[in-house]
Order: sequence, then C-alpha cells, then structure tokens
Amino acid sequence: MQHPQPVKPRLSLSQNLALSFYWLTSNIQWTALIIIVVPRAVLYIVGRSASTSVLSSLVVLGSLIATVVQPWAGWISDRVRHAWGRRRPYILWGTAGNVLGLIIMAYSGHFLLIFAFGYLMVQFFSNLAQAAYQALIPDLVSEEQRGVASGWMGFMTQLAIIFGALAPNYFGDPAIYWILSALLVLGWGVTQFGVHEMDSRHFIVPRVTFAQGLRQLWISPRAFPDFWWVFVTRLMIMLGFATLENYLFYYLKFTVGLNKPESTVFRLLALLTLGSLISVLTAGWLSDRLHKRRILVFVGGLLMGATALTFVFTHSMFLILTMGLVFGVGYGIYLSTDWALAVDVLPPGPTQGRSMGLWQASFNLGQVGAGFIAGLFIGSLSHVMSLGEAYRLLFLITFLYFGAGSILIYRVRKAA
Repeated sequence: MQHPQPVKPRLSLSQNLALSFYWLTSNIQWTALIIIVVPRAVLYIVGRSASTSVLSSLVVLGSLIATVVQPWAGWISDRVRHAWGRRRPYILWGTAGNVLGLIIMAYSGHFLLIFAFGYLMVQFFSNLAQAAYQALIPDLVSEEQRGVASGWMGFMTQLAIIFGALAPNYFGDPAIYWILSALLVLGWGVTQFGVHEMDSRHFIVPRVTFAQGLRQLWISPRAFPDFWWVFVTRLMIMLGFATLENYLFYYLKFTVGLNKPESTVFRLLALLTLGSLISVLTAGWLSDRLHKRRILVFVGGLLMGATALTFVFTHSMFLILTMGLVFGVGYGIYLSTDWALAVDVLPPGPTQGRSMGLWQASFNLGQVGAGFIAGLFIGSLSHVMSLGEAYRLLFLITFLYFGAGSILIYRVRKAA
C-alpha cells in the first residue's frame, strides 16, 4: 500500500479531547455492562447456582469474537478509501450495530438466548468500531506526544469507570440500555466532526487474495520481538484486570456477604477513579519527558497486584475500599504508558490498524482467559468449599497475573 505520510502536527488540548472522547463513551458502556448490568441480568435470568458458569461462558464467547474481529477489522480499515478517511466509516458502522445489540438486550426479558445474542452482537460491532478507532492514535499523534495522548486515553478510561458504575444504580432495564446507546452516538459524533482525518480516496491499495490477507494479519515474533513482549505483558495485566472486573460483583456478594453489592461496587470504582486521576495524566507526561515507560508499567502492575493480594486475606471493608484507591493509582500509571508503549513498538509502515488490532487482542484474550480460568476454578472449588472462599483463592491467582506482567516488561528492549 502506498499512503502519503504527512508530518503530524502537535495536537491541542481540544484535539486530544476529541480524539479520546469516543474511548470515554465506549468504556462507559463496557464498565456498566461487565461490572453490573450483565452479571445482574444473568443472576436474574438463571439464578444463583448457574450464574458464574453462564457469565463466564458469555465473557469467553464475547472475548473470542473480539479477538478475531479486532485485527481483521483493523486490517480492513487500513485499506479503506473514503472521503472520511480510513477509520471513521468503520466507527460509524460499528456504532450502529452496537446500538442495535443493546436494544435487543434491553427487551430480552427472561430469554437467555436472546440476551446472549444481543450481548454477542454488541461485542462484534463494538470491536469493529474500536479496531478502526484505536488506529487513529498512531495515524495522528506525533512521537513526542504519545505519552500525553496515552495519558488522555487512560484518563477517559478511568472517567468512564465512575459513570459506568454509577448509571446502573439510577437506571433500570430497559432505560440503562438506551442511556448507553445515546452516549455511544454522542461519542461517534464527537469523533466524526472533531477528528481531522485525511481523505483516503487517492490511496493506492493493491488487491490481495484471501491467503495473502491472512498472512498480512500476522506480525513476525522474530522480526518484531518487542511487539510480542508488550503483547504478553499486557495479556498478563489484562488477565488480572478482567478477573477483578468480571467477578468483583460476585466477590462482594458471596465473600464479603453484601446482599446488594451495587452501591459498594460504585464506591470502590469511585475510589479507583480518584486514584487513577491522581496518576494517569502526570505519569503520561513523565513518560514523554523521562522515557521510563518500563518502570512505570512495573510500578503500576505491582500496585494492582497488591490490591488483589489484599482481597485474598482481608475481612475489612475499610481496607477493601482503601485498596480500591491504591489499585486506581496503579492502574492510572499503567494506562498512562499502555498506548504509548504499544505505538513505540509497532512495525513501521501504513498498517497501524492491523497492528493495533492485533495488540488489542491481548485485552480480548485476557477476557477469554479470565472467564475460562475463573469458570473452571470456581466450578471445581465450589464442590469442596464455599463460594466466598473460592473467590478469595481466585484473587490469589489474580495477584500472580499482575506480578508476571510487571516483571516481563523488562524483556522489552526498544522502549526505555
């Protein structure tokens, strides 16, 4: 592919906000769905005894769809010729399908298959949009602003957590699904009219066979080992994060013994967001100035791991809430370098959509692995111990995920 490579101008504050705003609305959706809405709906549809296995199955299936869609849709968006550019058409189509999936979920009632179909539809189209969207950063952001742009993406991720956790406490079904749909449309509008993407109609895109297309989806570990070490370390961190995110509701209900965990989930996530807001933009700025991205990833991962380890042993709600703040500081530090580190190690050339889609598969595989491992683990242990104790041991495994991701970051040689 022959694409012009213009000099990337320095982005203003308003341009950074417009670039990262769709990430805010998308993450509000996923925070609400994963942490409260879907676990609550599954518990309502199938009951207590089957809730963990059904939720794990949905998480695994949805994440497998995302793993396949992300690199494929990113590669396709690299080849789009359109007046809107390469990325924005796919953001529009993905957002439209995502909204339709939410509406199906809203009116599924007691029918598990209809609810699951809507959820998997949301997974497909959300990741279709995200695959194109996340390539906007390497497309538009200069090297000296990668840390700042990564910090803004992290900031939006954390801001989304508090709104995503708050909304389900005030809006029941089907209103919450309509609220999430409206936010997604708003996010699309800001991206569509606030991001200045190059007209791609004049790009030269050679035809390829299906087999050639499959080969182009792959990045050689031998040629680009740093890319794959970043992939592996992010996979480990996301295994830990997905386990905490997907099973926090059940941990509070079955281990801590809360009858209605929603309000405590919100308080935890509010503290997490506060902690992350303290660290995320500052750490992103520091990563551009000091070029110490690996150290920041290491520190952030250890703080998140310390939180998971505390959940294993404590019975104190005060300590649980305190560690929510600590987790937020660590997660903010990690997010501030997450995107920047990925862009640092991307293979050169006009294939950022493919590369970022493959990188994002580490997040999706983390969701798959977290759901699969937790489902087997809880299902097996629930026969020999209480659900509360089983979830304590699950969070011990979560600590090991974070520890491995923190240590393995030092295998990345290209980044400082």
